[in-house]
Amino acid sequence: MTIDPVLSLRTDNPREVRPARVEPPVTWRRTKALTRAVALAAVCLLAAVALGRIDLVLIAAPFAIGTAVLLQRRPHRPPEVRIAPLEGTGTDLSCAEGGTAAARVIVANPEPVAVTAIVTAVADPWIELHTGKGDFASALAPRSGRDLVVAGTARRWGEHHLGPVHVRSVACGGLLETTVQRLPGLSAWVLPVPDWFDSAESLPFADGVTGVHRSRRGGDSGELAEVRLYQPGDRLRRIDWRTSMRTRDLYVNATLSERDTDVTLVLDLQVEAGVSGGLDGAASIADLTVRAAGAVASHYALQGDRTACVEFGARGRRMRAGAGRRHAAATLRWLAAVEIPPDPVPPSPDLLRRQLAGQRSLNVVFTPLLTDRSIALIASLARAGRPVLCVDTLPPHVAPPRRTHWTPYAERLWRLSRDNTLMELRDLGVAVEPWQGAASLDNVLAQLTRRRYR
Repeated sequence: MTIDPVLSLRTDNPREVRPARVEPPVTWRRTKALTRAVALAAVCLLAAVALGRIDLVLIAAPFAIGTAVLLQRRPHRPPEVRIAPLEGTGTDLSCAEGGTAAARVIVANPEPVAVTAIVTAVADPWIELHTGKGDFASALAPRSGRDLVVAGTARRWGEHHLGPVHVRSVACGGLLETTVQRLPGLSAWVLPVPDWFDSAESLPFADGVTGVHRSRRGGDSGELAEVRLYQPGDRLRRIDWRTSMRTRDLYVNATLSERDTDVTLVLDLQVEAGVSGGLDGAASIADLTVRAAGAVASHYALQGDRTACVEFGARGRRMRAGAGRRHAAATLRWLAAVEIPPDPVPPSPDLLRRQLAGQRSLNVVFTPLLTDRSIALIASLARAGRPVLCVDTLPPHVAPPRRTHWTPYAERLWRLSRDNTLMELRDLGVAVEPWQGAASLDNVLAQLTRRRYR
């Protein structure tokens, strides 16, 4: 039986495996200074013999004596160099946007001769090194070591690289040097800084055991539902004595239970538009999507709701549902690995809808609404009777490049067509709201809850 090649694609989008680069061994070699000193002394001595001039011997003597004295104690083994994170013993760096990604270059001198280590480091464009080009020079005493810190400010979320790092050592007054030792560097995972988001609205499908959302089911809570007549099985501490004394019948206070719910975040990662300016600059579609999803996921995970993430794009990654502080941190780490690679196989809205069909959760779709597939996904979820909240992640400043004098008119027609699409989605019962930070989704969440329980 033949296997469809689409089914054999991995969901983590593996990169091409390249052969490892074999670094040449590090050895000591002479410098140009040693070559010049030996050549000058030899030329002066030959000229003194040929011409019979003693003054040329006196000129060559300091160079010959100085070179011999400096080379009297020469190292044989090169310094031992390795790179490690500034804190811990892991292999990757981790920080937040605007934080410092730092690594330490450990240089150990095993010889009884003093050497000078020269370190040159580079980094990705999104990491601004604190020392410009990352140049360091440090003197190492005999049989000693030193840690040199290479640090930079991370300006954008994602996986970046701090390195490679080139280390070169000099000894014997600059007459000997080692070949360049190349360290591959470390991967720096920069976690996104989510926008501030806070919501006091309850969510539909609050079916868990306990939580913070008000349910339509009765239970033990502080949310008063009604005052009703006493029934067998009611707790005595629920008796409303004031009403009972007034009516001469036994009444109790009925309350609504507080439960948790599932929140599924669907990230539309099919297209990218706009130029990212980092933490303090303009935001692209990917920036707005990742930071908005991080804000919503952190809010609901920290208050006890089970939060899951799904990519609607080429990679199709999934983040399992969970709650709590550890899950919120893991979600930010998952969002830092978001990529929008070329999409050779377009994602299927029907396939993703079937995967979400067995879950009773609120589906929050972060999409710029630029493709028909994302619109079809939202419409199919709404027609299936599932609560859908569409968060518009198209930045206001994003516009097509100007090519001709017809570009502004074409853009206006495109925006009018996009507004019509938003109205059609609202007619289907989809709550569409642009992302505006804290409490921007309270109104649409209240509408969803009223529509669920009316």
